[in-house]
Order: sequence, then structure tokens, then C-alpha cells
Amino acid sequence: MRRSALAFISISLAAVCARAGDVPPEPTRVAALEMEAGLARKPLIYLFLDPQRRVLEIKSRGTVLDTVPLTGIEVVSQQPVMRRDILSHPPFPAVWTIQQGAGDSDREVIAPTELKPAPKMGEEEEDQAPPAASGAAQAPTPTPTPAVGPPASYRSRLDNGWDLWVTDTLPPQSRLKTLLAAVQDGWQRVFGEGEDHIPAITLAMTDENARRIHHLLRTGMPILVASET
Repeated sequence: MRRSALAFISISLAAVCARAGDVPPEPTRVAALEMEAGLARKPLIYLFLDPQRRVLEIKSRGTVLDTVPLTGIEVVSQQPVMRRDILSHPPFPAVWTIQQGAGDSDREVIAPTELKPAPKMGEEEEDQAPPAASGAAQAPTPTPTPAVGPPASYRSRLDNGWDLWVTDTLPPQSRLKTLLAAVQDGWQRVFGEGEDHIPAITLAMTDENARRIHHLLRTGMPILVASET
């Protein structure tokens, strides 16, 4: 399966680049195929974001393991008018790498505060509590604390200076609201109250899917982003 997937990528790349008499392939498509061929050589999981099809695929060795449908993709950038340190739109195609992931906490292991040897067969534990006397008041049974699952909205820092924001609804990004936000930010900076907002690529999906992929958005995870056309 792995060899066939790698062979498929290589054959597809060759077919796109060297078809006699066909229209020359788009450079962005060829670049995306070359990037994926590099990722598929390693026995690791990577993510493939396709803005045109609005899907986020979980892949390994060029094989799709799972597909997450997206309800929307939006570039959110509200930098001050007089300062444009970061491009208003990141270049595609590209390979992003998560530098600080929201799913990093999923790998944390809580160590026990005290280690006790397991009791041997046939021996009774010395610290076993004596049976409660009849009629004596018994302590209430403690209520177990419910386990906290992954969030449905979170951000991860990318190596290109952007954030990857996973949420259920895209923020409004009309020209009027962007202009009003810039004017408001300008007045806040006059009074020393302005904030620098890190631009983000926003992926909108259902809460269930957001929680399901939370553990994948961890430090070091590569994300291949295809061209929008």
C-alpha cells in the first residue's frame, strides 16, 4: 500500500509535467505535487488543506486516512494601517509546520504522587479498613469529576507567523467592518490601548470534528496547503 501510494504520486507528477501535446500544467499544481511527494516519503501523518474543495484530509504516505469537511475558510488579518509586517494573504501552495500546537496538552501524562506495591496473592492488606458498625453513619459516596474533553475552538501557532484558528463559525470580514476595526484600533493606539492581533487562517467546522482533530494539531505537524484554484 505504501509503495503504491508513493508510486501514484510520482506517476501523477510525471503525467502532469510531461504530457505530449497537452496544455502545460499550472505551476502551482506541480509545486503542490512536489511538496506532497516530499511529505509522503516519510512514514508520518500530515494534514492536507484543500481550500477549493473545502476539506482537511489526514494523510500518510499519500493515502487519505480521514476527511474533515469544512463549512468555510477565511483569512483573518486586522493589522494596523500604518504597519504591515506580515503579508495580508499567505502564499499558496505551501507547507506549514505547527510551531506551538493546541493539541500539545493531549500528550501530557499525569504521574501518580505515590507508588505502592501490588498486594501478593493470599495476603490481606494491613491497612484495610474495618467493617462499619451497624447503625453507624457512613460517609457519602464522592461524586466523580467528569473528564474534560478537548475544546471546540482553539488556535495553533504556525512557523510562518500566522495562527491556525479552528472554530465553528467564521468571523465577519466585510470591508466596512474591517475599516471600522482599523479606525478603532488607530484611536486605541493613540491612547496607548491598542493590541497587535496575530493574523490567522480560520477553519470552520462542526464542534464534533474540531474536538476529533484536536490531538493532531500538535507541535511539528506539517500541513500541506493546496492552491485556491
